[in-house]
Amino acid sequence: MDVNSEVVNEFINYLTPGKVIDLQLGGLSGIRIKPTVIGIDLGKYILLKFPSKLNPADYKDIIIAGGNVVVRYIIEGQHGECVAFSTTIEHVLSIPERLIFLNYPERIENRQLRSYQREKVYLPAQISHKVMDGKISGTCINGYIVDISSRGCQFSFKAQLGQSGVKKLPIYISITLVGYDKPLLVNAHVKNNRIEHGSILVGIMFEDVSLGSINSLLGDMNINV
Repeated sequence: MDVNSEVVNEFINYLTPGKVIDLQLGGLSGIRIKPTVIGIDLGKYILLKFPSKLNPADYKDIIIAGGNVVVRYIIEGQHGECVAFSTTIEHVLSIPERLIFLNYPERIENRQLRSYQREKVYLPAQISHKVMDGKISGTCINGYIVDISSRGCQFSFKAQLGQSGVKKLPIYISITLVGYDKPLLVNAHVKNNRIEHGSILVGIMFEDVSLGSINSLLGDMNINV
């Protein structure tokens, strides 16, 4: 396997079953739909399921074998990247489900999304949608901040049966720190969720009102981000 193939496989491995991608039909000037990844066969094809909310008859002239497409998707994590590649449709099935087989790409393009790089950490923390008397209250989720920057962080907690994430609403984060008299309370906003290895990873953006406290925290931790 050559180096380029290894790079392609590395990025394609993020197309896990259930992931929704952006599929531009007809190349760069075409319309976009949001199919779901069913699976991949490395080096051979990528299998997608046509969105159930759309009428397949409206796309019968462009979802055809040999048709050009552009695939785009987001990789979350420390850096945050947008991945894109061009390929063609290998085959289309209508029964029992509307399935699209894409030819395996030969080349991948990726672009870093975050302006502020995150530092890996392991900080005990709690999140909640409520606060009372300067402390979080109500239903709290216990976990850890696993990476952080001056603008946001990633919060990890063990997924319970039926849990899929945290609602994309304003929240409060209580960060426990050695040497601090009390937990640091931070105003923030949930931006995204994903499940990885049995944990739910929550992408969080800090609100402007808490940026001063976060910068002081990062300075105390000798983190320059």
